[in-house]
Amino acid sequence: MKRLRERNSSQRRRQRAGANGRQRATAAAEAICSAQHVYDLRAGKSSSDVFYATASRVADEAVAEIETNAGVLLDGYQRYVQSLAEAPRSWDEYAIEFLTLGMALHCYEGVAENTPGWVVRLARWLTRARSRAGIAKPLLDWIRAGIAKYAFAPALGSAAQKSASAAVRLARLVEWLEATGEFKQESRRLRNWTSFLAQFEPETATHWLHVADEIFEEFEWDAAETLGCYTQNVSPFVKREQLSPRWREDLLFRSKPAAEYHLSMVAAEVMNRGLREDFERTQKRVLLVPTCMRAKRDACRARVNGVDITCTGCDPECTVHRITKRMGAKGIPVYMVAHASGFSRVLKRWEQTGTGVVASACMLNILPGGYEMRERQIASQCVPLEFPGCRKHWDEKGFQTSVNEERLVQIVSR
Repeated sequence: MKRLRERNSSQRRRQRAGANGRQRATAAAEAICSAQHVYDLRAGKSSSDVFYATASRVADEAVAEIETNAGVLLDGYQRYVQSLAEAPRSWDEYAIEFLTLGMALHCYEGVAENTPGWVVRLARWLTRARSRAGIAKPLLDWIRAGIAKYAFAPALGSAAQKSASAAVRLARLVEWLEATGEFKQESRRLRNWTSFLAQFEPETATHWLHVADEIFEEFEWDAAETLGCYTQNVSPFVKREQLSPRWREDLLFRSKPAAEYHLSMVAAEVMNRGLREDFERTQKRVLLVPTCMRAKRDACRARVNGVDITCTGCDPECTVHRITKRMGAKGIPVYMVAHASGFSRVLKRWEQTGTGVVASACMLNILPGGYEMRERQIASQCVPLEFPGCRKHWDEKGFQTSVNEERLVQIVSR
């Protein structure tokens, strides 16, 4: 922990002298980033090539930091989850899980502590019931929107007391994450961490929660400086969202801080590396793109067959048409996914089939999507959208999104 303490001391000095430094960094970011999008991987440039190089470097640094300060713990965790019959993952992916644990503690432990137990229990019941609610789903979502607006959101940013045992803290945090309905995959991974840390003496388990929190806090600071130019509109967007009187079922999703975008950027790089070897062995591959990538959604004549949505080439200027044409030349089918909630239904057919799946999605869906494809034993790769634009979450009118097509072609063609 010596290195981490030294870095934290340096961080405190930067914070004292450094509010001005952060302001300068923010000003620089604002000068080069688009003001239109919540995040933008192009950062005022014609392509997102620089982003991928930067994200790769930040991923290397984050994994190295975790290895230095929690390598022994990660080695034990890797053996533990494999004893649960989980298929092996790369060590770096377990490091991302540890960073995810730190994120959950750092960003949400306070609100989990400050949410009454009966509210958490009600929200958990509503989240589970909506999956089988049928015509009652809109009503359940309306109630969930009220809970998000008046019970969850007001406590965001609350400081955690951290007075309970590690087991109690983690159990309460995971229950809250599950109750929101926004952290389905993350909470599953954290349940593994909860049972793993339960094997330790209470003081030792608490120590490792502290380490996870500190490492994420350091990551948050460093990523803000290196990746902040891609997310400079997140904070203003969240502030507007918090002030809006409108009830939204996806309020917590839209209120996620820039640090979670940065975590997803790093996770995308690390997960792609961890799955690359398996993906390269696949003989059959498919590409999934979101429907928000269409040029004219209301006039789109896509073919719908069950969960399959495929391009018919009705608009030569449409990005989906262009990508479908390029992939068709390589014998790779392209399917559109209407929204994140339909992702699981689309994935089911390729579970444990040996088919390689490449998915392009909004940055905040990259981490849970990667966890789900790992869980389903699908050899996958991901390419995040350069900016979000769907009507469901980001813009009432919606606008056409894009992806780094050359990177997409490079990954699919491996």
